[in-house]
Amino acid sequence: MALNRNHSEGGGVIVNNSENVLMTYDHIEITFSDIEPMPEAFKGTKKGSVFLTPYRVIFVSKGKDAMQSFVMPFYLLKDCEIKQPVFGANYIKGTVKAEAGGM
Repeated sequence: MALNRNHSEGGGVIVNNSENVLMTYDHIEITFSDIEPMPEAFKGTKKGSVFLTPYRVIFVSKGKDAMQSFVMPFYLLKDCEIKQPVFGANYIKGTVKAEAGGM
């Protein structure tokens, strides 16, 4: 995982030359829990867009927030579950392991 490394000033995403964006979803909300101590950038619900590449998921927030982008490589995602509640929005729940030097 990496924080604030893959966004552009205009609100877009920056990807490596060897990868491409497969899908984009707007109006996404992301929340973090089970982090001790909770850094300021991870507090609250963040709203923005998600970009899916063959190697990772990139969240880019809209607005001026301490978290402008958050990268989750697939090899660092663990225990992912897709939830589809009867009343409420679908969501993905899982664990992202921190990468050395990623933050």
